[in-house]
Amino acid sequence: MRTYVRRAGLLAVALLVALGGWLAAASPASAHNTLRSTSPADRSTVAAVPAEVVLTFDEPAIAMGTEIVVTGPAGAVGDGPARLVDETVGQPIRAGSPAGDYTVQWRVTSADGHPITGTFTFTASAPGGSSAGPSTGPSAGASSGTGSGSSVGDGSAARTRVPTWVWPVIAVALLLSALTSAGVARRRSRRSR
Repeated sequence: MRTYVRRAGLLAVALLVALGGWLAAASPASAHNTLRSTSPADRSTVAAVPAEVVLTFDEPAIAMGTEIVVTGPAGAVGDGPARLVDETVGQPIRAGSPAGDYTVQWRVTSADGHPITGTFTFTASAPGGSSAGPSTGPSAGASSGTGSGSSVGDGSAARTRVPTWVWPVIAVALLLSALTSAGVARRRSRRSR
């Protein structure tokens, strides 16, 4: 009888752990990256086509699946891959891009692995040139140099977070283990009677 009570207690603890794990997993699932600002701002008019479009988020993104497509009067004007630096994602724009209306479509992968997407627009009064470059992009982007600088920041964010799907798997495994243990204990208790 003592063994049965002990097993029932373990089952109750396992159920509480499983419930706690499930609730913990549900919380981060709604905490994807949130776009805080864009440069240029949505629906703004700028003096000239900037050297780079910059999106600022509340937490770092990861490179896998992250993409920014800048389209203007001459079509797509992106110049190379997006650059990830801390909480910002920047897309360089080809020098000499013409004045006019621009659309920025972006997809960023949160550190928890979930993609988020969006679109914004801006208008440039004059074509882009080499002088517009330093004033619009973040200085952190220039100091990072190449994509390897962005992957260092990106990798550390990915290593510090546990994917959301792990917690429900652990909770289910604990629950199944507890149920199996309780079933074995019940069979042994019946045999010993």
